[in-house]
Amino acid sequence: MAFSPPRSLFPSPSSFSLLLLLFSLLPSPFLIFSGVSPTARRHGGEVSAARIMAYDPRYPGPRDSSILTLQEHHRSQTILDGGESRHLRLRRSDADFWRTEDIPDRVLDYLRYLGFYGVYRIGRIQMDVGLITAMLERWRPETHTFHLPFGEATISLQDVSILTGLPVDGDPVTGVDPTLSIPEWQALCLRLLGFEPDAHFFDHSRLRIECLDDRYRHFHIADDAPEEMVQQYVRGQVLRLLGGVLLPDTSSNKMKLMFLPLLEDLDFARRLSWGSAVLACLYRAMCRGSYADQSEIGGYLVLLQIWVWERMPTISPLRRQLLEMPSEQQDPDVPFRLDGPLGYRWNVAFNVHHVSTRVARVYRCQLDTLVDTSRRFLWKPYTDGILAILPQMCTVGHDIWTARVPLICFDVVEWHLPDRVLRQFGQTQDIPEQFDTSQGLHRIDRRGRARIDWRIRHAQYIDIWDARRDHIVHGDPILRGRSYTDDYMAWFFSITVRVIGQSQYAVSGYEGESSTVRLLTDSVSDLVLDTRRALSTTDEDERIQILREMERTGSGALEAIGVDPHTCAPWYGAVRAPDMSYTPSPYASHMPSPHIPHMSSFDAAQMPPPFHPQMAASSSSYIPQMPSPGTSWPHEYDTFFSGPSVYPDERVERVSQSVDDPTASVIPEQHDQQISSTDIGEEPSQQEQPARTFLRRSKRPRAP
Repeated sequence: MAFSPPRSLFPSPSSFSLLLLLFSLLPSPFLIFSGVSPTARRHGGEVSAARIMAYDPRYPGPRDSSILTLQEHHRSQTILDGGESRHLRLRRSDADFWRTEDIPDRVLDYLRYLGFYGVYRIGRIQMDVGLITAMLERWRPETHTFHLPFGEATISLQDVSILTGLPVDGDPVTGVDPTLSIPEWQALCLRLLGFEPDAHFFDHSRLRIECLDDRYRHFHIADDAPEEMVQQYVRGQVLRLLGGVLLPDTSSNKMKLMFLPLLEDLDFARRLSWGSAVLACLYRAMCRGSYADQSEIGGYLVLLQIWVWERMPTISPLRRQLLEMPSEQQDPDVPFRLDGPLGYRWNVAFNVHHVSTRVARVYRCQLDTLVDTSRRFLWKPYTDGILAILPQMCTVGHDIWTARVPLICFDVVEWHLPDRVLRQFGQTQDIPEQFDTSQGLHRIDRRGRARIDWRIRHAQYIDIWDARRDHIVHGDPILRGRSYTDDYMAWFFSITVRVIGQSQYAVSGYEGESSTVRLLTDSVSDLVLDTRRALSTTDEDERIQILREMERTGSGALEAIGVDPHTCAPWYGAVRAPDMSYTPSPYASHMPSPHIPHMSSFDAAQMPPPFHPQMAASSSSYIPQMPSPGTSWPHEYDTFFSGPSVYPDERVERVSQSVDDPTASVIPEQHDQQISSTDIGEEPSQQEQPARTFLRRSKRPRAP
């Protein structure tokens, strides 16, 4: 018979409500007590308050709003408020450029000379709008970094050099913004490009890209063509790359002609830092795209997508061809070199059974459950072996990769802050110096600033860039596998929004289950491999390092499926309601909780009511009801457990079916519309209901 405590042990409803109200006004106990917790003593060590706070579902953050000052207007806040972040429209105009017939060798030699050959080799890569949208939900304009669950990361000058081959060490891309009449622009185009566009192709100081596409679609350069004609052709191709690929604006069909005078002297253009200009414009585009009211974005988003693929193996697609590996025809006596930057290896066909989902909600789930292990996130993906096969253009200027400097492209000035991401350079991360990214710079653009000389307007930032080698950031080397200090993690968890979506506590639909299964599979594989390493080593320090890595792997996997990695008990009742955020049951920390499967859609009114001080204060009769220990869940909770969660035996059955039939997908495509309709708050249709109530009563979990 179940034990029922006497009613006298509990306060009256009015007293209980008063206690809850007083408790809500007190500071968090996680910030007050920092001693050794029972969980820490059980594991034989200390667990800091910051670490406990990192796994607590009640605090999405930020606790300290001194860093993320723009959170109110950020895309992530829309999701935290119960809304949905809309997919952005990605603007670029490069389709016709890649359809251009073979470019002559003389022109390719000029592209190598100017530093644009790497972008040409990368080619056109199909964009994943869901991935871009999910990453912008974690991009912070206040810090120019992505806030991931375990720290900050960003696209640096190192990534630009290695992934694209663009030159980063050179003079800033800036100058006078010319404001010419249409006849003057036509005369300049005739002299530098070799043809005179019609007047209707001009929009003040911009030119429609289709004008250049029509010009070069079937244009041929003869082998004996004069050098002036070849250079005119080169300027046209570079202008197409700048306007349609590297620096596109949100118009998607017009390019800025302010770059054309910079290409008049090709020797001068060769000395410019095109890589830093591209990164500056990408920073600016991501900063604007991170606002909730933005619906479109420009910039070289291919760089962002490749950056994610290189550093997040569980998100990247599976390539059918490994271009970084020598072919059978390779001469073994000749050192192998990749014919392009590292990003070139992603311009291949992908395995159709292992492609990305292209759904922002699923990517949000994967980012929320991302853990700091070598198979989830690569801080240093560019190994010595990779660097050895790269062409020289990818390593020129490597000594300024960690320079803390402004990135400049005419009116655009954005700060490059490698001191916030020292782990990307093999150094220990400590609390970075508080720095203002000058939000006022984001409001500066070319509108209403005709004939302005940006070299004078941004002289103070150009001086810093010119002295870039005096602003190199240095950090301590990583020792014993600890890539960060305890102070850094405590600080970071207090200023960030670690979890954006509800995916950590209620994986959404079949797609979410697929990502969770993949994460758990990889986690078990990591644990097995690390266990073998720990058993085979005789170095005690190495063994401790391996055990710490195993602890992080296991903690991340438990957290991903809704289990507290410290108590190894499920978080019960973590629910998102419109007027509250992450509010678990008050019994979550006082009694063992039954195993609760992941759910994608449910009616909050059918759930056991979650703890919320405002709710308790407004109703003196509010007493959360829980089943007594040893008893079954009441029948009225049947609908609570009738979501599309896949139980272990059913998951194994579905996975085994896909193994037997390679064409079968573990994620049924026919359920896509069901998932998307319920996740945005709509009632499921009659056709959807049968697919969502397949849980048998015998599956109902019981309290321990």
